[in-house]
Amino acid sequence: MHIGTRALLAVATAVAVAALAACGGETNGDAMQQPSPGEAVPATGAFKEIDTAARELVTRQAYWRSPAVLDVEQTHRIGLAVGEGEKLTQKINTMLEGTQTTAAGPVEVGPTVKATLRGNTEDVEITPSESVNATTGSDVQMLWTWLVHPKHPTDKLLLTAYLEVPLSNGHTITHEVALSVQVRRTMAYTVWQVVTHWGTWSAVVTSLVGAVSWLLRRRKKKKGEAQQQEEAPEPSVANVAA
Repeated sequence: MHIGTRALLAVATAVAVAALAACGGETNGDAMQQPSPGEAVPATGAFKEIDTAARELVTRQAYWRSPAVLDVEQTHRIGLAVGEGEKLTQKINTMLEGTQTTAAGPVEVGPTVKATLRGNTEDVEITPSESVNATTGSDVQMLWTWLVHPKHPTDKLLLTAYLEVPLSNGHTITHEVALSVQVRRTMAYTVWQVVTHWGTWSAVVTSLVGAVSWLLRRRKKKKGEAQQQEEAPEPSVANVAA
């Protein structure tokens, strides 16, 4: 009887141990599948395709070439360059002579990149001018230029270049590169403002002249009345007694 009880206990113990081992194996398997904290989760599906295609891009430094200050109502050429090389330098010296360099940070580019410059239409007119792509393999030499015509003086004219980089899988990634530049007033612009707003200025001047004339007439009238009072004869004592 005791032997049978012991046998049953042994069998139950063995089954319990096996069950716990199985649970532990499944738990360990799940732990192996879950990423640790801070570990990047591998992309899947469309995201994986984009990641794979993006690895084909190269990172290069971008920089602006523009005048230090723009003159209002004058057309200026500014450029955005990516990479470096002899051909790129020659093109910058030819098209953007006298401009200064402003760093724009690193960007990812591929063999083909489209750039568009935008700004507030109330502040500036922008005309696409020319793009240069002298890239060969990983030797990136890209340059885009635009004609910029600021409309009014300002301390900070904000311009933003949008770079569109096609990937090999058909997707496109974009970068935004901003530039802030001062626009100064010129004598020609000031004269133009005066001439353009001559009607307003004329009305203001006419109003001022009218107000000054009214004040002068009123002052003259009061002065005349005061003089008349001073010149009037005093009544005699006889007349007063009568």
